[in-house]
Amino acid sequence: MKTYFKKFLATVLVAVLLLAPVSEVFACTGVIVGRGVAADGNPIIGRTEDWSSAYNKTVIATPAKTYQKGEMYEDVYGFTYPMPEKTYATVTVPDGYQDEGDVFEATGWNDQGVTMTATVTASANDQALAADPLTDHGLYESSVVSVVLPRIKTAREGVELLAEIMDTKGVQEGAVIVLADQSEIWYMELLTGHQYVAVKYPDDSYSVFPNCFMLGTVDVTDTENVVASKDLVNLPKQHGFLVEEDGLIHVQKTYAEPLASGNRDRLWGGINFLDPDKNIPHDSPYFELFQKTDKKISVKDVMEFQRTRYEGTEKDANLPENAGKVRPIGTVNQEHAHVIQIKENYPKELGGILWVAMGNAEHAQYVPIFGPITDSIAAYQVPGDQYTPESAYWTMRQVSALSEINRELYGPYVREYYDLQEREALKRIEEELDGKLIQAFEKSTEEGRKLATEISMEFQQKAYDDATQIVKELNTYFFDTSNDSGVNGTPGRKVKPFIPSLLGDERRAEILKELGFTGGPGSAQPLDKGSEVTGDELENHWAKASMEQAIASGWLEKVDGKFLPNKVVYVEDLLKLLAVKNGEFKVDSLDEVLNQYVIGKNYVLNRQSAAIILDAYGQLTQQAPENKNFEVKDQDEISPWSQDAVNRVLNRGWLTLQEGRFYPSSQMNRAELSALAARI
Repeated sequence: MKTYFKKFLATVLVAVLLLAPVSEVFACTGVIVGRGVAADGNPIIGRTEDWSSAYNKTVIATPAKTYQKGEMYEDVYGFTYPMPEKTYATVTVPDGYQDEGDVFEATGWNDQGVTMTATVTASANDQALAADPLTDHGLYESSVVSVVLPRIKTAREGVELLAEIMDTKGVQEGAVIVLADQSEIWYMELLTGHQYVAVKYPDDSYSVFPNCFMLGTVDVTDTENVVASKDLVNLPKQHGFLVEEDGLIHVQKTYAEPLASGNRDRLWGGINFLDPDKNIPHDSPYFELFQKTDKKISVKDVMEFQRTRYEGTEKDANLPENAGKVRPIGTVNQEHAHVIQIKENYPKELGGILWVAMGNAEHAQYVPIFGPITDSIAAYQVPGDQYTPESAYWTMRQVSALSEINRELYGPYVREYYDLQEREALKRIEEELDGKLIQAFEKSTEEGRKLATEISMEFQQKAYDDATQIVKELNTYFFDTSNDSGVNGTPGRKVKPFIPSLLGDERRAEILKELGFTGGPGSAQPLDKGSEVTGDELENHWAKASMEQAIASGWLEKVDGKFLPNKVVYVEDLLKLLAVKNGEFKVDSLDEVLNQYVIGKNYVLNRQSAAIILDAYGQLTQQAPENKNFEVKDQDEISPWSQDAVNRVLNRGWLTLQEGRFYPSSQMNRAELSALAARI
């Protein structure tokens, strides 16, 4: 969570604009699922980073580095610390706007298989802070991941490093930090200026922790499972605020401030969401950190946990009577959310999967990052604090912002599409990608990280492309319905909800039938204006000749008797075209390249994916390209691994530049497919 003092005024403004209490803004929510509770036996940690509904985040890979003796880490808050001789490579999720010196790398992996999330901000009570005040130049939360993750080989090393920093430098703000590797998870509370306690997390529990200290009784003599400051017990004992149970310090009752209503909401809502059988009352006097359950909790469950607004309960944050009164976990102030799965069958250097949702997770897609990748696509690296469609964060945030204007009309089928993508990704990882990654790392770490990076970037590209398409359609839908009488409450007026074209015409028809609408599948518009065609639908269209030729030649077919030149096409449409154009070609021979580049046959076809498929087709059919040099103005927007394929396809004349640009992320339509049909 971002610092209170530095951004207080900005936060008040955001709270006023959102008609939400200021207490809702200063908040993150953490979660841990022990391996004995996890559905597949792989433990999970995660956090929502809740600061602002408009705060750019990025995904940045940082290589290993060497430092000279005496070089120091220094942040803008006065904290300094010696750099090690060598750091490990990392991938993290830092702020995209760092002009004021904040980094907030938030979470990540290093190449030793260690992951962490930091921080969930929390405050000690007045007595504890009076006895051990926060320090002026100690560790500050924006630097935690930057200082710790590049230096450590195990989660415990991270705890011990933080303990050493607390002992010598102290901390400027209370916080909860979680570190993990394949052997263990550590949960750590930085309580006051120099007091801290960390515990090895038990396998048989799950935990929800909002902005408050949660640890109960702790045996500080159990040094195998506990790391604590030397005065954790003595300090409160000397100052008269120590609370013990069964002869042990009760950390929460000793150091924590009274439970705020927003924290109570999230503890009640989160614990019960992950195990509804618990049915813990909202007014419970005490919430345990370590929750026991017979339920098995999956990665998908944790994703939905980070989205929940307590729908279907008396605290449903979407109900008008609860507006501004309930603090949901799925708040609009999420700038990003992450779920980290520590995969015990992965090589140590790979570690696991970091799932990242940009913007509010409620209407965002979780995208997998496989361990410490060496790069991310350009859209995930765009800096700055101003909206740009070139940014993955801003594009994905726009989807969630529009969807939440009217959750019932704009949002449900965005969530359905993202749900399908997440489930498909999880299935593919389990059935295919896990094995490929393990095999690659068995050959060499370099080859393994290369494949992990390629797969991660393909997932990123597709998620960005999907969000770009949804934004276009959702904006059009919003413009069309914003002044519509049906949206504004005219009795009896039914308005068709927004349905992303990515769900496909068949699913759209099913939805409309379920909702009681009649007629064909139509377009993504609420009144189906996009499907109404009068006169010659190809009149003055640039692809008139190629569309007519493609239909006449049998290369393409009409849809419901129409040409539909602007309808987006899918990967399977290109494969079908190749089979029609070349009857001797076996389309399944392209399966290997589709799997290698994580291109699903049901994916909307963009120009970069088309180039990869067409290049493979050209090589399999022995159609050699020419050797011209093309000056591509947007070369840096083409993924490195597909640049050669793009060049060869351009040299074969199958795809062409548009005013010198290739537009790799641009989604292809039937008009472009008809033009391609005439060239191959």
